Formats: sequence, C-alpha cells, structure tokens
Amino acid sequence: MINITEEQKAYLLEQGVEFEDALAGGDMETFLEIIDDAIVENIVTHGDEPDMDGIRLQRIYDQIRFIQNAED
Repeated sequence: MINITEEQKAYLLEQGVEFEDALAGGDMETFLEIIDDAIVENIVTHGDEPDMDGIRLQRIYDQIRFIQNAED
C-alpha cells in the first residue's frame, strides 16, 4: 500500500499526472516514476528550471518516498 494524502492526490490530478493505476496496483516504483516524469517534463518546459508547480511536485515526490512510505 502506498501512503498518499487526499491533498497530494488532488494536486497530482490537477497537474494531469496519471497515477491512478500504479496507486491501485500498489507499485511504488512505477508510481514514483510517473511523478518523476512529470517533474522532468516541468523542468524541460521551463528552461531547465522547475517553476512553482515543478517544485511542489518534487516536494510531493519526496514526502511520499522518504517520509510517508519510509521503511523502518
């Protein structure tokens, strides 16, 4: 099971990140790759620097990967 908040889900959907299948399947690596792809796309489309949306996507990635789903 992947731990993700409703607020994070809503923001990802707002940004057009299609993560639902990976989340439903519980595949953490695929789920994180999908978010990472959105971050990279944001960086590439903004002159190799993320805008505020890209920064927030990176923050969500980090929260999900390193805090909410950290292995003990």
